[in-house]
Amino acid sequence: MGERIRVNRSAVNDAAAFYDGLAEFYHLIFQDWDRSMARQGDALASVIERWPGREKFLLDASCGIGTQALALALKDYTVVGSDISIGGLQRGRREARSRGVRVESVAADFRALPFRSGCADVVLACDNAIPHLLSLGEIERAITELRRCGRPGGGVIISMRDYARMPPGTIEARPYGEREWKGRRYAAEQEWVWKGPTYDLTIRFRSLGEGADDSIEFTTTYFAVPIEEVMQVMSSAGLADVERLDGEFYQPLLVGSVP
Repeated sequence: MGERIRVNRSAVNDAAAFYDGLAEFYHLIFQDWDRSMARQGDALASVIERWPGREKFLLDASCGIGTQALALALKDYTVVGSDISIGGLQRGRREARSRGVRVESVAADFRALPFRSGCADVVLACDNAIPHLLSLGEIERAITELRRCGRPGGGVIISMRDYARMPPGTIEARPYGEREWKGRRYAAEQEWVWKGPTYDLTIRFRSLGEGADDSIEFTTTYFAVPIEEVMQVMSSAGLADVERLDGEFYQPLLVGSVP
């Protein structure tokens, strides 16, 4: 019999469990993880350089397995990462060692970061991390922490999906395509089940080929918060010159400066 692994969600408290389970499979989301990593590093570096000054010290507050943190470290930035997922951090450390780069990382919730105020030139929370928080109040807590960790004259970069909410009960299938890993072929896909202002996201890897009946899947909940509302929270949290950048990254970037 094939193996079915499922990580159920319980609001944001299970974001750690979701990414712990997904950590060893996360690269299968990408057709070529290393190439995607390089593209993301190039895109983020061009935005980071809008804050001129000394050699950049970056804090990636949702580093996961290192897609953005590793890419920026490979571009000679000094990067420290934090994430709620121990599994993600462990894989990220292995990936850093295999690439010969140094990315220090700690386990932390970005609503309560264990870093001194003003420690980083630029603070990042990319790859739709902020909508794991299921209320504007919780989002404000996180963005206030991102701002606190940024030095005066530095910046904050957030990337997130541009949501169009769907009627409750709507199911959307979003295929990634076929992947090969450890001698096996998988169909990688997302499934969104809308519940109003939130939706359940399942990332699934189905084995392909004769006799294959495996399905590995991980589920969590997101808040389909409008970008405009997050930008308002960024401003109310004390960030200046808040703006949305389209066409720079694979998701819209929301940027603000620390006064």
